[in-house]
Amino acid sequence: MRSVDSTVHLVSVLVPSYNSEAFLRECLESALAQTYPRIEIIVVDDGSTDSSLSIAKDFESKGVRVIQQDNAGQASALNTAFDASIGHYIQYLDADDVLDPQKIEIQVAKLDKAEPTAVASGEWARFRHDVSEAVFKSDRIWQDLSPVDWFVESWSGGGMMHVAAWLIPRMVALKAGPWVESLRWATNLDAHFFTRALLASSGCIFCQDAKSFYRSGHASMSSWKSRRSLEATLEVLLNTGEALLNCEESARTRRAFANNLQRYVFSTYPHCRELVSVAEKRIKELGGSDLPLTAGPVQLWVSQILGWKLAKRLHAIAHARGNGKSSKIASSLEGPTT
Repeated sequence: MRSVDSTVHLVSVLVPSYNSEAFLRECLESALAQTYPRIEIIVVDDGSTDSSLSIAKDFESKGVRVIQQDNAGQASALNTAFDASIGHYIQYLDADDVLDPQKIEIQVAKLDKAEPTAVASGEWARFRHDVSEAVFKSDRIWQDLSPVDWFVESWSGGGMMHVAAWLIPRMVALKAGPWVESLRWATNLDAHFFTRALLASSGCIFCQDAKSFYRSGHASMSSWKSRRSLEATLEVLLNTGEALLNCEESARTRRAFANNLQRYVFSTYPHCRELVSVAEKRIKELGGSDLPLTAGPVQLWVSQILGWKLAKRLHAIAHARGNGKSSKIASSLEGPTT
């Protein structure tokens, strides 16, 4: 084992794992491959029923700490991992994602020279099977920003950061508070935590070349159309929007909040129309949204003639039938996959 200067800040890499046997090994190998010299890696197995726990334990000989708990959800697993950690900086890492070897080193170098409560973000890209598929495309939030400016840009279409893109000081995580376990079904659970963390910080430092890879496109990894998921996701959007307004009540923050809710309306309709109505009511109170519908060319054309809601209903009907002519209609109405 190499000798490490004890004055170098420790980074805790926290990995929640639930039935992640297909991806966990690659994830942990990327954490162990970090060029930064002082890290601890903690995996919390959240009651997996596949071979995830066995895979995690294979890495104990390499210094990875493995904690087992009964299934309680990602938020609970992350809280367990955080409570067991001692790092000065915290790297959250989903079990299906991957870090570039220099990711943590680049971000620590920036944070060590910044205000103690600054947080770091970095470049990220999607992939499905292999990280070689990833294409990095700059967004408006790929720059240094104050917390409020970050949300105004992001929620108005300026991009997002996935979990692994961040590196945050422990003191910021403590100020933000624990992950909220009652929101375990929300698809945007990470947004709830990182909104609080960013608003608790002095600002976001964007780190060029600090790369992470976000695995997407695996249908089994999401059940976002369930009622409880849609309810929890809306609760996160409402809570984070109010948190932003508490920091700055202005026309630009109200519009950003409204745009974030409008994105939920577009993605949820025609499912759970009562939840859509709740979101639309708050959007109206905020002064309205100028966020355009994102869809394929046919669906956009139909929406211009019949309105976006009818276009979405027609698309949902065609998609549900899924055979013969209907499958062709659904294919034409559906926008490009992301």
